[in-house]
Amino acid sequence: MNKQITIRPVEELDFQQLLEIENTIWTNENSPVLHYYHSVDEYKEKTAGRIIFVAVEADKVHGFIDVHHPTPLNAHQKQWMFGIGVHPDSQSFGIGRQLLDYLKEVATKEGIHKISLRVMGSNTKAIQFYRKNGFIQEALFKDEFFINGQFCDDYQFAYFTS
Repeated sequence: MNKQITIRPVEELDFQQLLEIENTIWTNENSPVLHYYHSVDEYKEKTAGRIIFVAVEADKVHGFIDVHHPTPLNAHQKQWMFGIGVHPDSQSFGIGRQLLDYLKEVATKEGIHKISLRVMGSNTKAIQFYRKNGFIQEALFKDEFFINGQFCDDYQFAYFTS
């Protein structure tokens, strides 16, 4: 299946579908916190202040990427941290790659030097995905989380636009 995906800033009508994606994709394999939002308002409150881009086909949201500065410090204004999610039914169609490519392009235009994220060690597919898309490992946080009776490492990856 070849999806005609458009990446664009989030619109008001997208939030219900974003809520559904958020409430579907997170597990103890990919997040130390199991996200669940009871309403669009609750989700919008959580994402307030973030820049959100969505991957859409017609009126269906397949995935998202949200970005924010790591802190409000002026010294962090050239860096974005991000979260990314693709609906399980839409994975393996290149949507995540398209979202990352779009993010890299926007970051370059906006003068952002570094794009970074954290990813759990148990999420090996995501780690491969980020490496394949030009991200480098910056840090290993050994035994960062204790989940279901086991310690789990966490990694920080980054992409440098210049």
